[in-house]
Amino acid sequence: MKQREPRRKVMLSARLRQEVGWSDANILNVSSRGLLLHGTIRPARGSYLEVRRGSYVIVGRVIWVEANRFGVRTQESLAIDALISSAPVAVAAKGAGPPFVERRARPRSEGLEWRYARSRERGRSVQFAMIAATGLLLALFVFETAGEVLAAPLTEVTEKLAVAG
Repeated sequence: MKQREPRRKVMLSARLRQEVGWSDANILNVSSRGLLLHGTIRPARGSYLEVRRGSYVIVGRVIWVEANRFGVRTQESLAIDALISSAPVAVAAKGAGPPFVERRARPRSEGLEWRYARSRERGRSVQFAMIAATGLLLALFVFETAGEVLAAPLTEVTEKLAVAG
């Protein structure tokens, strides 16, 4: 019987991508060609998945499944010490729930400030245009009303000056 390669017991948090999407998982032990994982979503035996811990990415195939634990054979040999020392970046999510591991080198929200600024600028421009249009309409209304109010006395004055002259 072929002897198993030695495993190293660990307890590492990681992110797991399967066909159904991303979920949290824990790496329970590591060997140079495999992992023992514990996750909330049970993968199908024979399916491929991606495990991320910090910037470390592991692609492998599920060899066995038992309850919420499953064994994964990796496509490439693992550098166990690098995987263990690769600390995940915990990012607190808005609202309830545990922090998750950021899998991007630069968070997605980092590049959105210019979009928010441009949106605010457009909103201010629209607001200014609406206030200016309202002011113009109000000025025209006041001008017309003043013209109508003053038209009768001015007409009377003009008529009396024409008679007197």
